[in-house]
Order: sequence, then C-alpha cells, then structure tokens
Amino acid sequence: MLNRKDPPALELIDRLEINNFKTTVLSNNTPVYIVDGVEEEVIKIEWRFNAGRWYETQPATARTVLQMMRKGTLQKTAEQIADAIEFYGGDLDFINGQDSTGIVVFCLKKHLDTILPIVIEILQEASFPEPELEMMIQRQKQKLRISEKNTDFYANRAFHRVLFGETHPYGYAVDDSILDNLNTDVLKQYHQQHYKNAPTAIFISGNVSDDIIDTLNTHYGKIQLHKKDALENTIAIETSSEKKVYKQLSESVQSSIRIGKIAIPRTHPDFLSYNIMMVIFGGYFGSRLMSNIREEKGYTYGIHATTSHNRHASYMEINTEVGNEVCEDAIEEIYKEMDLLRNEKVSSEELSIVRNYMMGSILRATDGPFNRINIIKNLVLNNMDTSYYDAFVNTLKTITPEQIQVMANKYLVKEEMKEVICGNLPKT
Repeated sequence: MLNRKDPPALELIDRLEINNFKTTVLSNNTPVYIVDGVEEEVIKIEWRFNAGRWYETQPATARTVLQMMRKGTLQKTAEQIADAIEFYGGDLDFINGQDSTGIVVFCLKKHLDTILPIVIEILQEASFPEPELEMMIQRQKQKLRISEKNTDFYANRAFHRVLFGETHPYGYAVDDSILDNLNTDVLKQYHQQHYKNAPTAIFISGNVSDDIIDTLNTHYGKIQLHKKDALENTIAIETSSEKKVYKQLSESVQSSIRIGKIAIPRTHPDFLSYNIMMVIFGGYFGSRLMSNIREEKGYTYGIHATTSHNRHASYMEINTEVGNEVCEDAIEEIYKEMDLLRNEKVSSEELSIVRNYMMGSILRATDGPFNRINIIKNLVLNNMDTSYYDAFVNTLKTITPEQIQVMANKYLVKEEMKEVICGNLPKT
C-alpha cells in the first residue's frame, strides 16, 4: 500500500540531459543550434554577434548601435517596423552584452516567412536617422541625471572602474562627453563591421521542423558573410591600486557596498568547487551572508555574493544596500563570514542543503527547449562543451567540507578585496 505520510527520498541525478540538441550549417556557413520539443506552433530564433563593448573603438558605440537598429531602415520607419512585427503577433528584442549582442525574434511558425525579412532588413539596412539619435542621446543624458542621485549607480560604476580600469571595455563609465562624441557615421561603420555581413551563430528553439530551417536558409543563408577574425582583441586589465573607494552623497539615507576582485574563469580547474563555496557564502537565500546580515542583524533587505563572467575576465562581487549608520558594521560582518568559512568546516547538513538547491536550480535551467537553448548558447559563446555540466554534477555530488574550506582560504582573502562604498558616510 502506498505510504502517503512519507515523502519520496531525495536523490541527486547522475547527469544532465542537455545533449539532445541538433546542429546544422546554412549555405553561408552560419552555424545553427537547434533545441526542438514544443508542441505549440511557436519558435524563437536568436542571432548572436561579436558586437559588445569588447569590440568598440569608441565608447558607448555598441549599445547605441543596438538601440538604434530598431529606429528605422532604408525602407521602413521605426513605427512601421513595430507595427509589422505586432500585426503578426511577433516579438523582436535586442540584447546588449559586454562581449556579444543578440537579436531575438519570437513568433508563430506560420508567420516566420513574413517576419524574417524584416529582421534581415534591420541587419542589412539599418539607417540610423539623425533625429532619432539626437533624441536618444538626450534621453540617455536625462537618465544619467536621475541615476546620479542613487548610491547603487555610483557604486557599480566605481567598482568596475577599480577592477578593470577606467578605459577598459568592462570598466569605463558612460558620461555626457562620451555621448556627445557619437554620430551617425560612427554608428553606421560599427553596424557595417559587426552586423551587416558579419559572422554570427544562430540559436533556434521551440517547434522546429525542417521547413523552418529551409525558410531561414532561404532568407539568411544567401547573404555573403565576411570571415571571422582569427584573433580576439587583447586588452590589458588595469586594476586600481586603491583598496577602498568612498563616495559621499549627503542626501542619501543608505549606503551601497561593493566588495570584490578579479576572479577565476569557468575554465579554471578550481571553478566548480569555488562556485559551490560562493553559493554557501552568499549565493542563495539561506547563505551565510543572508542569514547573518539580513536575518540576524536586519541591516539589509538582501545581500549577495556572485561571480560574473565575461568572455575575457570574471569578477567576484559582494553587493548590498544598508542604512548609513550600520555601513561599517555590515562590512565588518562580511569579513567575519569570510573568516568563518576559512577557519571552520561547513556542516554536512549545510552542504546537503546547498547541493539540493544548486541541483534544483540547474534542473530548472534545463527544463524545456526555451531554457535548454540558453544553456547551449552559453557553452557555444564561451567555447565550452557539455562535459562542463557532467563535471558540475560530479563535483556537486562529491565535494567535501574540507574542499570547501580550501576554496575559502584560497579565494576569500580580505587583503585581496577592493571596497567601494557610496552613501552619506559619517565624517571621520
């Protein structure tokens, strides 16, 4: 007889099912990655271009080009583009990134033959109208004026400047002078180099039948693309010698705290173990930082420790907003939690909770074609393969408290951290 009083036993999976994707190549040698399996007659197509900040020769070009591409082509105004996509129930999105950018179309299969030429027209014939650019620059300046009143705005900008350098693609901050240097000639040149006839990778998910690939090949496969550059740009990181950066905002009622450093990449042998340690430290609601600084001390609504990955550099960041009067106390508690992880082994119970949390998170991230294509996309864009996730599952199942402690001692070192604090700070 079925016992309904006891829940089923929890078990960790042996491997993730993410290998069930297909690949093909269009007539112009564009690689296409496909995750099928949706019954509804819908599809999502995403083009990915090497067109982010990393490839700029002039600051703010990448984001501005992406924003302006929807503002008109040689044949259509921005309103006509929006009306045409909406008429057929489609959705067109432009995704900015530090390294790559994305153009995403979501629509019914039966309308792809109509919507696809509009997307290609944007890629090939974006016109960058001068009045639209002037309006966009003015709006960006207004947003800067509003954002300058926020402590987190200053803290984020200063943190990236300290880690990477004020002229580095990952570190510079947009200001009025940068915006004033933008013009349509600069944008057109960037579009010509990085979108029009530029090599790309395409990721398709949903109800993907052979006729969808044929339609894509008919419209996009005939475009002659130039060859991908063999070598990536090499840009040195110039981490500031400053240990602590303070920014006074006298009208602020809270302080923004950013603490961190340049981190190891996902390809580093330590990364999987390091990542589990970081989740214990500040990567979920029950983490050490949340339990202490939010739940016990009540200093903040939320505090997180994350590792962010760009293609050419990764960085660790502890971020939170606290009341001005408890800012120094919160920082002290952050370092206290670092010391505890360095000096004391985590319990088997805590490690088990984190195992289940992380396994559940990755299972949700791979649930369904629309989620799974994002996993495949991230692997492709970072020159990784699915063995990464096999190693992830194995590490998650076998890591020990002793290994967690080793990672903490290796990477949670106070003397290596940079601090950025912005708020109405007490005078000393």
